Amino acid sequence: MFGVVNPVKTKVLLALSLLSIAVVTLLAIQLLLYYFAPGYVAPFGIFRFMWLWWLVDVLGYVIAIVTLVLSGVILGRFIEKRVPADMDALRASMISTAAAVIGGVVLVFGLVSYLLGEELTISLASIAFLFAVIPSIVTWLFSPFLVNAFYGCRYDPELQKLVNEVAGRAGIKPPKAMRSSMAVPNAFAYSSPIAGRFIAVTDGLLRTLRNEEELKAVIGHELGHHKHRDNSVMMVFGILPTVIYYMGRFLLYIGLYAGRYADGSRRRNGSSGLLLVAVGGVVMALSILIQFAVLALSRLREFYADAHGAKVTSPFAMIGALKSLDGFYKRFGKSTIANSRLKTLFIYAFTEPFIGLEELLSTHPPVWKRIAFLETLLGKEIRA
Repeated sequence: MFGVVNPVKTKVLLALSLLSIAVVTLLAIQLLLYYFAPGYVAPFGIFRFMWLWWLVDVLGYVIAIVTLVLSGVILGRFIEKRVPADMDALRASMISTAAAVIGGVVLVFGLVSYLLGEELTISLASIAFLFAVIPSIVTWLFSPFLVNAFYGCRYDPELQKLVNEVAGRAGIKPPKAMRSSMAVPNAFAYSSPIAGRFIAVTDGLLRTLRNEEELKAVIGHELGHHKHRDNSVMMVFGILPTVIYYMGRFLLYIGLYAGRYADGSRRRNGSSGLLLVAVGGVVMALSILIQFAVLALSRLREFYADAHGAKVTSPFAMIGALKSLDGFYKRFGKSTIANSRLKTLFIYAFTEPFIGLEELLSTHPPVWKRIAFLETLLGKEIRA
């Protein structure tokens, strides 16, 4: 059954959550006392690095929450009713959003370099780049194997025939067609240089869609992701705010450490430490704003994939497929996406805004916007 809550599991999770909050709160109090009243709290000895790093985590969460709330109030209303007017407007939005991400990164590097010097900025950026890139590349290379394992994906020769047909219309080499045993309706495109390219369709989707044309439209949407190289594009853009975040995190740590010690002594070095903490906090907040722009780019790429699905079938077929998915998830499946560890793979997205955050944090546009965009393509040549 979809959306059924286990009361025992809920109580256990609530207890663990409260315990975690208590532990984090006690840790934060102890660390603050150690920092501001060193004579009253015993030193941490060899664990000083670890404790201070955890304090940076706590401060990072506070900065993130404040930035998210303020951004939701300000930006949520701005994007609430915005839908690309046509393909030209969509392309312009993708270009401007990508430029905003790159410009934001350049601005942060320039700000840090101006305040702290070029040498420190380059050193921090190099370390942050390694922290961001290595996990991303490893995940990218091996993600198809993980997706196949988590979703129970197996090769399906019958589905491959449909993929071959739609890929022929799109003029691209067909990826490998996989069928997932999941009961919820979903489809996703994934790939890596070592595993190849895949399109997966769940059993639930095959039962939910009303006809073969709707299935071909969904396949066309996923083929659009491959054709537009969305996996690679979004991985590259996703690394950028992560690099900025780690730069801010390192600055925050160095600032807290410098404020506590100077040249290895217990003499306060408040001015330099305060500057580093302030710059680190601002940089972490800016990384979240840049991440919003990356998510906006992801939503625009979904519109672009919808246009491709409409191109290789028809806008009516793509609209019908989205309406079929919308009907299912409104009845049964909201908690399915909310609780999934692989929610970014879902073709469907909800937007019931809480201070504007729901859509801001989503990789997919709400279905009503996708349908409204597809309606602008009716009777027009689609270039996607």
